[in-house]
Amino acid sequence: MVVDFSVNFDLNQDLPILNIKGEIDIHTCPKLQDSLKEFTEKNKSNIVLNLQDIHYIDSTGLGTIAYTAKEIGKANHKVIVVCDKPQIKKIFEVSGLLSKNIELLDSIAEVAQSKQE
Repeated sequence: MVVDFSVNFDLNQDLPILNIKGEIDIHTCPKLQDSLKEFTEKNKSNIVLNLQDIHYIDSTGLGTIAYTAKEIGKANHKVIVVCDKPQIKKIFEVSGLLSKNIELLDSIAEVAQSKQE
């Protein structure tokens, strides 16, 4: 079964947002990795990954996000993951990836709120 996968940039926000849809797995990670690389080269800031429309993420996807967080962390930036799906949030929590470079929030509104604090 092939699931549609897409990555769209939203640069109209205070923080740039990558809206990701579909499944993040070994088959879709190269596209995600390319998009993240392109994005980080153009935008020297925190990155918001909107995973609200993600149905599944595997260890390859987690690794891709962790690598990006490590790279942008060198410039004191972080990856902010937005997702309210319990099964996806649990994967991040159990993986041990949540750190100063990766933050997990439930909504885009929380991103705006945390930026003001």
